[in-house]
Amino acid sequence: MGGLAKRILLATLLYSQWLVTPLHAEESRTLFRLTGSNTIGAELAPKLVTGYLDSLHASNISERTEGERHWISATLQGQNVVVPIVALGSSTGFKALNQDTADIGMASRKIKSSEIETLARFGNLAGAEAEHVIGLDALIVAVHPSNPVSQLTIAQLRQIYSGEIRNWRELGGADLPIRPLQRDKESGTRATFDAEVFAAGGRVARGIYEVSGNAETHELVMRQPGAIGYLPFADADGVKKVAIKAGDLAAVVPDRGIIATEDFPLTRRLYLYKKPSEYKSQVDSFLHFVESPEGQELVGASGFINLTPVALKMPPYPNAPDAYRTLMSEGERLSISFRFTDGSTELDSRALKDLRRLQHYMEESDRKLNLTLVGFSDQKTNDNVADLISRFRALKVRGALLRDHQLGDCNILALGAFAPLTGSSEHAPIKNSRVEVWID
Repeated sequence: MGGLAKRILLATLLYSQWLVTPLHAEESRTLFRLTGSNTIGAELAPKLVTGYLDSLHASNISERTEGERHWISATLQGQNVVVPIVALGSSTGFKALNQDTADIGMASRKIKSSEIETLARFGNLAGAEAEHVIGLDALIVAVHPSNPVSQLTIAQLRQIYSGEIRNWRELGGADLPIRPLQRDKESGTRATFDAEVFAAGGRVARGIYEVSGNAETHELVMRQPGAIGYLPFADADGVKKVAIKAGDLAAVVPDRGIIATEDFPLTRRLYLYKKPSEYKSQVDSFLHFVESPEGQELVGASGFINLTPVALKMPPYPNAPDAYRTLMSEGERLSISFRFTDGSTELDSRALKDLRRLQHYMEESDRKLNLTLVGFSDQKTNDNVADLISRFRALKVRGALLRDHQLGDCNILALGAFAPLTGSSEHAPIKNSRVEVWID
């Protein structure tokens, strides 16, 4: 049995023992249980649970931590309550849902088709009732501060992690062996990195050092001049951040703005999943709190990017069509970008919530805003078809705004397959097919 398997088995045994052994002198009622992503579970989930309990006017709120396990305890309506959080990686969240040892699965990547099939008896785990996007993150490619290499392409990252490039001098750096670092296979952070970097084929070379978590990645990158690793945006303070170039897009070091729009190639969503066939009032109430403005403030305060719309001034693309260039010069882009389920015509789970967020933003503005929906397509084979698809997507969003949120006065701009965000055939239907929101 490998080291990772032993750690997971030990943690599972300890978790099972903890479930039946009270940690306090008095019996505590478990409100709900969270298991999964370490990215979410390490700090964000405890903050969200604490904020939720505070919103219920609970008293004596406290946190106890042992490694990757946390317990948030409180007194609620005269009763001792506890919310356990186990953060062993995204995959463990779906396993815990399947084994009924968790009510909410935390994931820093989207649920896999195999996991959807395994959990099918509980309903559609990929549907909007089960899947809740709670914030955004981006993977920062990090190197030692003394490393002169400041830019890498996705292809070069693939060559580094597949073992084709082994020395920094091949990339314009010092004559120094490259030491790539990777997360374990249970990690959603690893899944996001592999999905983007190896979308064109290939696989991680054998023998690459597997870190225990984000803290170890940060420590080794800061200590070893030849190291390279990837970290969540919130955990990348102090490291040298490498600009990443994907396809024809300019190389960019991600900031909050480009992460919020999901334009950066290594952007990822943070998810909470519940079983749609089961109703638990505290679970639904907690999820509603997390998606509320109060919950989203806590997401932002934890170093991640929340989903509250913000207006961004974007530099015009030099080759942009005239109408789009004018819009970019005179208007502002909202951080909302509507996307569709698996590249289909149906709005995805985040988009359905963003309709309400956009309505609230427009209502709260202190000036009258003109709204323009800019549609993009991934269809590149025929310009006419691409234009039709991009227009249809923008009209789809306008129809939803009019039908459910009384926001029908929108301009439409269709740009076909202009400005693709990725050249990956696997991710293009979802990333490139989008509707941007502009105001002026």
